Amino acid sequence: MITLFGFNYFASTLNQILLQYTPEAYKIDTSSVKNLSTFFLDHGLIYILNLFGYFLIFIFFVMILILFELKINEELHWKKFLNAAKRPKLYGFVFGIILLFWPLNELGLRVPIANYITIPQTFLSMISNQYIWGLFWLFYAIVILIAIRLKNILHYLIIDDIKHENLMKKSWQATKNTFLKNFSHLLIIFGKLAGLVLLLTALQSVIDLFNSRGLSVSTTNLFVSILAGALYFTTAEILLLFIADSFGSNANSNKKWAICTQMVLFIATLSVGFSSIFLSGKILHVTNQDYLIIAHMGISKKTDIPNSIASLKKAHGIKTDYVEIDIQKTKDGQYVLSHDANITSIDGKSYKIQNYSWDNLKNISFISNQKKTKLTNFKAYLELANSLNQKILVELKFNQTVSNNELKEFAVKYGKLLAENHAQLQSLNQNSLARIHKYLDNDLGLLSPVNNTINNSKLSQFYSIEYSSLNQNTVNQAISNNKLIYAWTIDSKVDLATTFAYGVQGFITDTPGFTRNYLQQIAKHPHFSNVIRGSLLFKRVDF
Repeated sequence: MITLFGFNYFASTLNQILLQYTPEAYKIDTSSVKNLSTFFLDHGLIYILNLFGYFLIFIFFVMILILFELKINEELHWKKFLNAAKRPKLYGFVFGIILLFWPLNELGLRVPIANYITIPQTFLSMISNQYIWGLFWLFYAIVILIAIRLKNILHYLIIDDIKHENLMKKSWQATKNTFLKNFSHLLIIFGKLAGLVLLLTALQSVIDLFNSRGLSVSTTNLFVSILAGALYFTTAEILLLFIADSFGSNANSNKKWAICTQMVLFIATLSVGFSSIFLSGKILHVTNQDYLIIAHMGISKKTDIPNSIASLKKAHGIKTDYVEIDIQKTKDGQYVLSHDANITSIDGKSYKIQNYSWDNLKNISFISNQKKTKLTNFKAYLELANSLNQKILVELKFNQTVSNNELKEFAVKYGKLLAENHAQLQSLNQNSLARIHKYLDNDLGLLSPVNNTINNSKLSQFYSIEYSSLNQNTVNQAISNNKLIYAWTIDSKVDLATTFAYGVQGFITDTPGFTRNYLQQIAKHPHFSNVIRGSLLFKRVDF
C-alpha cells in the first residue's frame, strides 16, 4: 500500500515536471493545417520526452513488481532481478494487468499507470443503454475469472525458466484448486470496501444533523482520508493476487499481537489516505456559497429539444442564469445551433453541416430527443435571447484549424449581438480563443474534459471542466487567480453535493430546475454524506 502511494506520487511528480516544459495548449497554432504541422515539428522533442517519461514510469512499475515477487518467494538476488527484467513477455503481461484493472480505476482504485487513461464520467454517461452496460460488466467478469486462472504467469515469468514452458497452460492447471478461494476473497475485498463506504456515509449523515458546516467539513476530510487509504489498501490486495500464490492473512494465535498489527495497519492506511488527499489538493474548505445555474444545450429538462428556440423559452421561464448552446459553421459562413457536426434527416440522409449552406440546411427535418425539429439559426437565437434578457454561454464548435479571417468574420457578424447582453464564449480549441480575443470583448473560457492548471492569464475568465475531473485544488487555484469554475455536465445529487463542497461557481446541467432546488437545500443545511464517495469514487484519480 505504501509502495503504491510512493510510486503514484513519483509518477505524478515526474509527469508534472515534463508538463512544465510542454507548450500550453492555447499556443498550439490551429490557424491552418500547415501551421499546426509546423508547430508539432518544432516542438517534437518535448512531446517525445513526454512519451519517454510515461515509458520510464511503466518500466519503474515493472521493476517494483519484480522486486515484490522475488522478495515474497525469498529469491531476491541481483542476477534473478536482471534476468527477469530482460524478459519482453513480462512487460506485455504487466501491461495486460494494467488494462485489466482499468475499469476498476474508474471506480476509484489507485491502479498505477491506469489513472492516466481514465475516461471522464460525462462521456461514459452518454451510453445510457442498460443492456450495453450489463453486457460490458458480464464480459468484464468473465475476463476477471480467466485472469485469475492465468495469474501465475507473472510468477513464472519472473521466477522460472520460461523458454520451454507453455505459460497459459501451466498457470491454468496450477490455479485449478485455488480458483474459488481467490475469487471469493476478491468478492470479500469489494464487499468490505462497500461496507466501509456505507458506514462512513451513515456517520457523516448523523454529523450533518448538527447543522455545523465547519464540523461537517472537518469530519468529511477525516472520512475521505480513511476511504482514500482503503482504496490504496484494496488496490494493493488485488495486485498481490497476481504476485503471491494465495492471499489473505492467517489468523494469529496471539490476540494481543494481532490487535497491535491491526492498529498499525489502520494508522498506515489513514496516513496514506491523508497524504493522498493532502498532496493532491483534495482537502475540503468551507467555501463561498454563490453559484450560477447553466442550462446544458439550452434545455430545462432531459426531454427537451437541445439547442432550440422552444427550449430557450422554457429555460428562461425557470429563471436559468445562463443557457449554454453549441454552434457550428455552415459552408456560407453562417452559424447554426448543433452539438454534433452532422445531422441525419428523417429520410435517413446525413448532412455534414460545414459542407452545406444555411439555405440548404434550414428546411431539413431531423429527430432530436425523439422529436421532429429543424436547425436553429444562431443570429435568430441571439436576438431572442437578448430580447428576453437571457444570458447565454456559447460553445464555439470550431474545427481543429480555424483561420484568423474566419474568427474576424464571426466577430463582425455576431459581435454586437454577443456584447448586448454580455454573452460568454467557450471552446475546446484554446488557440482559437486566444486569437478571437483580439476581435471580441466578451468573457472567454476554456472548455476541458480533463483537469487543468489554473493560471492568471487574461485569456480565460472562466474554466468549464468535466465534473469527474475536478477537485478542491483546482477550485482553490481558480479562486486565488480570480477565475470562475464551471462543472459540466452535472445532474446527480452526489456529484452536485461534491462539486458544491469544492466551491464550484457554475453548474452546467440538464436539469436546471432540480439543480437549483437541491443546491438551495444544501446551501442552508450541510449535506456532506454524499461528498465522501463523490470525491473519490467514479472520479479521475491522481495519487
